[in-house]
Amino acid sequence: MLVLVRLTLKVAILLSAYNGAGFLKVQLDSLLAQSYTNIEIFVRDDGSVDDTIQILCGYEVNVVQASKNLGAKKSFATLLDYSVSNSDADYFMFCDQDDVWFSKKVEVTLAHMLKMGAAYGDVPLLVHTDLEVVDEDLNLIAASMWEYEYILPNKNTLSRLLIQNTITGCTMMVNRKLAEKCVSIPDGAIMHDWWMGLVASYFGKISYIDEVTIKYRQHRGNAIGAKKFKFSVVLYFLSLCKSLIFRRNACLDHLDVNLQQAKAFLDAFHGELDDKTRGMLNDFVGLNSQGFLKRRVTLLRYGLFRQGIVRNAGLFVRV
Repeated sequence: MLVLVRLTLKVAILLSAYNGAGFLKVQLDSLLAQSYTNIEIFVRDDGSVDDTIQILCGYEVNVVQASKNLGAKKSFATLLDYSVSNSDADYFMFCDQDDVWFSKKVEVTLAHMLKMGAAYGDVPLLVHTDLEVVDEDLNLIAASMWEYEYILPNKNTLSRLLIQNTITGCTMMVNRKLAEKCVSIPDGAIMHDWWMGLVASYFGKISYIDEVTIKYRQHRGNAIGAKKFKFSVVLYFLSLCKSLIFRRNACLDHLDVNLQQAKAFLDAFHGELDDKTRGMLNDFVGLNSQGFLKRRVTLLRYGLFRQGIVRNAGLFVRV
């Protein structure tokens, strides 16, 4: 089927770069070595002071002009807005500067996306995959980030995603319907991938491929990185003890960004939401003003859970 659509379906790859000279060439080479070739690459440099711009000039990519550093979230949001307006791409993917894509990453993801389109029709769609975690020199750390961080990709309802993200942006593909729905990502969003997951979970469909399609490089310069779940359990329990000793009357800071993002989602789509969802969002946004028992009732009522017993125990202790 991909052979038939190869000349008609275009995939735009959006890459945000910042002082990425040490890894950028390898990543760009992996993009240009994709088995699915009907792609175009949009790159926004976020104010690099190394050789990033010079490296980009050596490749056939569309460089989006930038005048200042915006940070990862706003840089990707700017890329999305630009590519939706300036490209006729059918699908959009997101790319970090320091990873390495497997040669069939686009092909495999697109094949799954086409199955989703056949099943669900013209609605916002998102597909994401697993990752291989590697060190700075591409040596294997973990064969599956989902296992490494104990991520359950099937837990992708709106209520679950309000509490914990399960989608890694550099693995996801979205259709134009979702891309257009996510133009102008608000400041209250935590990250572009998390926001797009929220939008897809309510207005469309999310699916995942239980397959690794990328080497996810870990190094000191990572904006966001993989954290081993088993090791973090120890730190997690220590933080819970601290929370119990130094408890505040209000919801603790660990959910502040989630509440801000939920408020941004409610504001952005208020008129398009059903009454039940508006009620859930209003109650969740108001968590800080609720009493000890009411906060827990709110989480239980709407299924606002994290993944796993340990994480949920921590959530209910700390609210």
